[in-house]
Amino acid sequence: MKIDTSRRGQLPTVDAPIPFASPDGQIRGWKLTIPGGRPLATPAVADGRVFLGGGFGSYEFYALDARTGQVVWQYQTEDDGPTAAVVAEERVVFNTESCELEVLTVEGKPVWKKWLGDPLLSMPAVGRGRVFMAYPDARGDRRHYLACFDLADGREIWRQPIAGEVITCPVLADDEVYLANLDGTLACFRQADGQPVWREDKNATSAPAVWRRQCYFSQRSAGAPAPAAYGAPQQQESLARKLSGLGTPTEVFAGTTGNADYLDHAKRQRGSQSYGMHATQDAGVGFGAHKGDAKIEQAMYNLGHGHVSAVWAYQGSKPFVSRGRLYSGLGDTAYCVEPDTKEVIWKKMLREGAEAGKELLDSILTPPVLVNGKQFLGTLDGRLLCLSADTGEALWSVPVGEPVVFQPAVARGRVYVPTGVGSLVCLETGDPADDGWLMWGATAAHDGRPEDLA
Repeated sequence: MKIDTSRRGQLPTVDAPIPFASPDGQIRGWKLTIPGGRPLATPAVADGRVFLGGGFGSYEFYALDARTGQVVWQYQTEDDGPTAAVVAEERVVFNTESCELEVLTVEGKPVWKKWLGDPLLSMPAVGRGRVFMAYPDARGDRRHYLACFDLADGREIWRQPIAGEVITCPVLADDEVYLANLDGTLACFRQADGQPVWREDKNATSAPAVWRRQCYFSQRSAGAPAPAAYGAPQQQESLARKLSGLGTPTEVFAGTTGNADYLDHAKRQRGSQSYGMHATQDAGVGFGAHKGDAKIEQAMYNLGHGHVSAVWAYQGSKPFVSRGRLYSGLGDTAYCVEPDTKEVIWKKMLREGAEAGKELLDSILTPPVLVNGKQFLGTLDGRLLCLSADTGEALWSVPVGEPVVFQPAVARGRVYVPTGVGSLVCLETGDPADDGWLMWGATAAHDGRPEDLA
C-alpha cells in the first residue's frame, strides 16, 4: 500500500468552471479543471449531482452540481487512484487503485471502507444491496478473488477465486455475475451465494454484455503473420458471443473482424504514443518497476498493455445491446450488428485525415453510450461524437481539445465528458430525452439500460 502522507489534510482548491462552446457555437456548456491534470474516469450522475474521482494518482473525490459544475463537497481518500464510481441506494461506491473499497453517502459522509489488495484495477458493481468487487489477496495467498459485500456495512458475504484482475468491472445480469479476466477468461457466478456457473478461456478483450442469456464480448485472435520485422502473428479483434453455459460454442461476428495492433504489446512498446505516458504514471505512484499483484503479464499477452495505469483505464471494445441491436467500437470503427443474424447493419470508421491509413497502436474509441436513438462516443484525439444509432450518420461532433479515454455519462440533456488530462466537460445537447446513461455502463450493474434490454 502506497500512502503519500505529505498529501493528507491538503484538499486542493478547485477553480470555478468556465463556459465552454463548440467552434460553431451550437453546443454549449461548461468545463471544470481538476487539480493535478490526471486522467479522469467516467463520472456518475444522481440526485442532481456528478460524482467524480480526481484521477489516477489523486487522493480526491468530488461531488459537483450537475447543472453548474460547482463543487458541492470534496472528500480525501487514504490511498490514490479513485476509479469510476457507481451510485445505488443513496450510496456512492468506488475503489482506489491502492488499495481500498469505499462507500460514502451521497452527502460525502463515510459509511465503510475495506482494504482489499494492491493494486485494484477494476471498478465495483452494485445490485440488490450488495457490492461485487475483484481484488488480489496481497496479504494472503496472492490469488485474485471475486467477492460480494453487504452494501450497508461491508460484511463479506462470499468470495471465489478467479484467474486474475477483471477487465473494467463485473457485470450483473440474470441473477448472476459475469466477468472477463485480463488473461481472456470468461466466467459466471451466482449472485446469491457465489457458486461458479461456468468458466472458459475465450481470449476476451472486454467485459461482457448479457442479453437473453447470450454473452457478448470482444475477442482477440491471431491471424496471418505480421511483417518479418515483427516476427509475430497479426493480432485481430472481433465481436463474439456464446450462450451463457459451460461448453456452449462461441460464434464470431465475422463482419467485425479487423487488425488490432493495439492488442500487440511488442508493437505498442515500440511505437505507441501512450505507452511512455503510462510508464511515467506508473512511476509516479510506485509502480515504476514492480507492478504489485496486478499479474500484468496477463494484460501484456492478451490486451497489449504493460502498465498498472493502462489497465486501470482500459475498457476495451465493450459491446452493449440497445433495442435489439449490438453496438461496439473496435479500434477506430463503430459497429451496429443484428445479434441473431450477425449481420453488420452499419459500420463507421472514425479516424480522421492522415491518421486513417496508419497502423493503429492505440484504440481511439470509448465504449458507446446509447440513449434516445443516439450513440455517443469519445475519441482519443479529443472529440465527442453523436451518431444516429439506426444509421451511424454523424449528427454532430464537438472537439473538446483533450483526449477522451473513458466513456461519457449522459443525463437530462447533458453529456459529461471526462478527459485524459484532468478536465470534465459538460455539453448541453438541447434534448432532455438524452438521458439515462448515468455512470459507466449506464447503471450500477454495468450492462446498459434495462429498458433497452427488454
